[in-house]
Amino acid sequence: VTEIVPGLPLYYATAMPQRGGAVPLIAETHQGRPTKLEGNPSYKLLGGSSSLRSQASLLDLYDPDRSHGSSKGSEELDVAGVNDLLASVGAISMSKLGKGLAFLAEPSKSPTRAALVARIRKAMPHAVWAEYDAVDLSNPQMAATAIYGKDARPYYRLDRATRILSLDADFLSGEPGSLVMARDYAATRRVTEEGGMSRLYVAESHLTITGSCSDHRLRVASSAIPALAGAIATKVFKATGQGGELAAAAARLAEGSEVDAHWIDACAADLIEAGASALVMAGFGQPAGVHALAFAINTALGGFGKTFLFHDVDAPAAASIGELAAKIKAGGVQTLIVLGGNPAYNAPADLDWENVQKSVGQVIRHGYHFDETSAAAGVHLAASHYLESWGDDRTWDGTIVAIQPMIMPLFPSLSEIELLARIAGDEVTDGYSLVHRTFAKGTTGNADKLFRKFLHDGLIENTYWPKFPEAPAVTAAMVATGVSSVAAPTAQSLEVRFEADMKVDDGRGANNGWLQECPDPITKLTWDNAILVSPRLAKELGVDARKVGMLQVARRDQNLFLLGRQHSPIVELKVGGRTVRGPVYVQPGLANYTVVVTLGYGRRVTGHIGTGAGFDANKVRTSSGMFIASGATLTVTGEEMIIANTQEHWAMEGRAIVREANLEEYREEPNFANEFGMQAETPPIYGTVGKRGPDESEEAYEKRLHGGNPLSVQTILPR
Repeated sequence: VTEIVPGLPLYYATAMPQRGGAVPLIAETHQGRPTKLEGNPSYKLLGGSSSLRSQASLLDLYDPDRSHGSSKGSEELDVAGVNDLLASVGAISMSKLGKGLAFLAEPSKSPTRAALVARIRKAMPHAVWAEYDAVDLSNPQMAATAIYGKDARPYYRLDRATRILSLDADFLSGEPGSLVMARDYAATRRVTEEGGMSRLYVAESHLTITGSCSDHRLRVASSAIPALAGAIATKVFKATGQGGELAAAAARLAEGSEVDAHWIDACAADLIEAGASALVMAGFGQPAGVHALAFAINTALGGFGKTFLFHDVDAPAAASIGELAAKIKAGGVQTLIVLGGNPAYNAPADLDWENVQKSVGQVIRHGYHFDETSAAAGVHLAASHYLESWGDDRTWDGTIVAIQPMIMPLFPSLSEIELLARIAGDEVTDGYSLVHRTFAKGTTGNADKLFRKFLHDGLIENTYWPKFPEAPAVTAAMVATGVSSVAAPTAQSLEVRFEADMKVDDGRGANNGWLQECPDPITKLTWDNAILVSPRLAKELGVDARKVGMLQVARRDQNLFLLGRQHSPIVELKVGGRTVRGPVYVQPGLANYTVVVTLGYGRRVTGHIGTGAGFDANKVRTSSGMFIASGATLTVTGEEMIIANTQEHWAMEGRAIVREANLEEYREEPNFANEFGMQAETPPIYGTVGKRGPDESEEAYEKRLHGGNPLSVQTILPR
């Protein structure tokens, strides 16, 4: 290649497909090999920023444990064998109009894939197309679709919001579109002479990055969020003149709420005062009814079109993994093609997917690694890395982005669209031509010239999703969708919150050493997951290990460290008759009786990096409790294990290492950081209740902090 000069890099635009929306990237290459990834500055919403996983995805390209080729049973398949197999499956299925054929894929917004799926459905109308992701983002889309009668999804403009209420929504790191929202939110926190900072209220059951950045944080069980949303809505509807069945439905949700009325009053009053500049967001783990109620609150405040809107996402219909499993059990599937994902590892435990998959006569698995799903399939087809492939995708706002290869495939493999083209009997089967054909159909003029610009820029401007012009009309029935009455959790009946790991996600990054080495931003754990419990629950279980030192005046160490190693008791978590064992980690900031477990660990079939890391929380995760489960119990086994933690001490020991002030204090004294002396700073997760009073005995302090009224802890504001 004439452009290559040894020692000088070349840069190309591409994008990483990712849940919720692709991340536009610029790849740096040396002598035809990608060596570094950064965000594409042409995508204005991100301004050149990228994500942790997109940075680490480069290492996956060179992973020695990735699939080196395809296989059928114990026999290797060469490229010709793979092509013949796919052509045969496609021809036989077409002759039957798709009867007996089923696909299970991960959700995608790729225009080229959508065109190929439409082609397959036309030629094989009886084939089943199902989609599954272990981290299901469908609740907000389900609520929006019910309102508009067609595929819709909310889109939030945090850069326009001055007052924000997060209802179990970790929009700075965990929610779809978090890269955009974090950038927008940061813009509202810069103190200027003309205006003030935005204010953030967060109600959540576990400590998140968003919660740790909040101005006012409320520890509350996830199952209590609907009641909290109902209480806030009741206040807002009354102030804005909203009545009728919707207001009555909100009031019914609020019945029996044990959340501090003072917190609700203060939060609602602030939202009402902000009006159209206020924004209420619900996390994707909350049921569709809570999202519908949040939409109604925002609309009543006048925020539609300013702080939030809705996109027409035009999502093709797809069956669920549960519906597919039922069809397989009924004998309706003879050939199953699994595209990406790893359902044999992370499908809901009640589906028993591994055995369901094994019951199908012919299973073809297309995957980047030989994993749990590959082990339960007769045929494994090696998938290309996105840096080896041609493709396209859409970002969170719908902008079409290019995926182009930086290097030829290191091993014989094919991309998802190349596989689908062969099944469909398409005359075009190479990735470049497939993407070019899709692009040409949507353009006028010189398609080749415009396509070169597309590849150069990495995106097509002004291709974001269309917006719905009408404000959402939420009904009382929509507010009740998916919301059920659950008793408040107790030590004997715990709430369990399932979270995708901040690093390895749902397990797809388990064999990436860069991701495993990254400490969790909250717990600082590496190479392991743990069962997170609150200090109060830890004390009741007898697994806390507080070491009271002479200067530990602001915080008691809850986890036991000896010679730099964390010794963690092993507990057994039981949810609905299913059990899993894992180390316990005491995490301040959790609701008293909410247990948090992270997904993505405990892999059974993976590479040497991911083997032996953590426990598999999917064993206790079912279709009815994918994010939140109730009625769980914890039993201490008496065993312990050592887990890797990069930070064993959190107290500031009387030194003002971290210095903070609110906006009013900053305006009075911009140089406040230089005025602090020797004093104990209290972690914001405890608020002022974390400090021992001057006339308070040690016994009284311990009782108040760990054994008193839980509301006295969870309703104290951080500042």
